[in-house]
Amino acid sequence: MKRSVKGTVKIILLLVVAIALLYLAFRDINVEQLVAGFKNANYFWVALAAVAAIAAHMVRALRWRLLIEPLGYKPSLTNTLGALMVGYMANLVFPRIGEITRCGSLRKSDNIPFDSLIGTVIVERAFDLLVMLALTLLVFVIRIEFFGSFIWNSALVPIANKVQGLVTNAPAILVASLVMGVALIVLIRKNVFGKKFHDKVSKFFWGLVDGVRAVFTMKRRGAFFVYTFMLWFFYWIMTWLMVFSIEATSNLGPTDGLFLLVVGSFGMAAPVQGGFGAYHIITAMALGIYGISKEDGLIYAVISHESQTLLFIILGLAFLVYFFFKFRKKGSAPVNSTSAS
Repeated sequence: MKRSVKGTVKIILLLVVAIALLYLAFRDINVEQLVAGFKNANYFWVALAAVAAIAAHMVRALRWRLLIEPLGYKPSLTNTLGALMVGYMANLVFPRIGEITRCGSLRKSDNIPFDSLIGTVIVERAFDLLVMLALTLLVFVIRIEFFGSFIWNSALVPIANKVQGLVTNAPAILVASLVMGVALIVLIRKNVFGKKFHDKVSKFFWGLVDGVRAVFTMKRRGAFFVYTFMLWFFYWIMTWLMVFSIEATSNLGPTDGLFLLVVGSFGMAAPVQGGFGAYHIITAMALGIYGISKEDGLIYAVISHESQTLLFIILGLAFLVYFFFKFRKKGSAPVNSTSAS
């Protein structure tokens, strides 16, 4: 009961933060201009961007399957994609809970150990972080005088300041963490918290190890890197196509689309539900360096963000229905799928 109340409080607090960010983004904005911008938008390009987004999600599902195969399982593309979309929808409720939700969905549909799945997600996210950093550096270098100053002042400097604060206290934090970690390990090994807790922690740890080890034992490692390239290629295409949806941004080129992808990713990484507010603020600020008004920048941000959010909800609900009837048909018994669809 206490855990449930604590989780609810966290959700409410993060929701309040998201609402506050949205207020900061839209205060002093001409509402009539916003409404007119939405009415005059070309939703044909929004639809094309949605197609590119779906392609990206399918590629992510294919890439995730490659990490799962070394564990001895081969879930169908339908189940993998479904788990992914249910996870994306869950992120709209609570940040990062989607990673747990998608692993739980695939565990239930294909009887794959949850702990091992978490390990594969950690590997997947680590690779995406590396790609994100590489793209940030690429955009920074391409036009340092134009993009560089914005990324430096709006993204890198704030992050560097936080890191600097951590580095200052790093020795004390490191020593304290090591002492606490060693003490916790000793207490767990001595079954101070009970054998059941010891077994759960041990199972979770080795499950993570198996998941992380998957990237080094996968047979189609080349395909993993190809899928990673395709994933971010579709993300870039999705972002660039979206600029043609309104007149104010329709003259932006492919490089500008890459810049918006990088900036938008920073906004989506904010610890609020679905990047609400944070994405809108940073995207409108980024478009401002092109001389685009804050109103037009927010129109683009809303169309881009909310169209993707709507896609998450539609696909997430569709796959929830799919899983419901799948489990109901099989008496809610897990299915170990061995064939790809």
